[in-house]
Amino acid sequence: MLEKIVKSKGVGFLVVDAELNQDNAEAFFTIAGAGDAGVLGKALKKFKEKHGGLWVGGKMLLTPTTIHLNANWMNRIAQDGTLDIEVPLASIRNVRFEKSLITHIVRLDTDEQCIKFRCFGAKEVAALIEETILAQASVSVL
Repeated sequence: MLEKIVKSKGVGFLVVDAELNQDNAEAFFTIAGAGDAGVLGKALKKFKEKHGGLWVGGKMLLTPTTIHLNANWMNRIAQDGTLDIEVPLASIRNVRFEKSLITHIVRLDTDEQCIKFRCFGAKEVAALIEETILAQASVSVL
């Protein structure tokens, strides 16, 4: 059964195990005739160590029961790792809005992990997620 989509939004989400797809990067730089996949890989490794993962571009879908984070086609070519994340709303213990330089961050805490995604309108998205969780909880009680 397909669920109703409450919100669809372009986002970047932090992926702990994301890594550069070295083969695809080397092929791209060979075709372009410029660049160095080794240097790019080292830079991304340092970024990952400092920030706890790599930001992956894609889409967030909020349904009445789940948040889906899915990488876009370009990130699927460029990166390896967990490029699709599903978070049941019932597992979310805390929703937080965090200020950042340009696009702000929505932080979702579960018992197992902390999921972060950034987007324009993050404050409103965080509030909508909280509302959706409360609505789901009230339906479960009835």
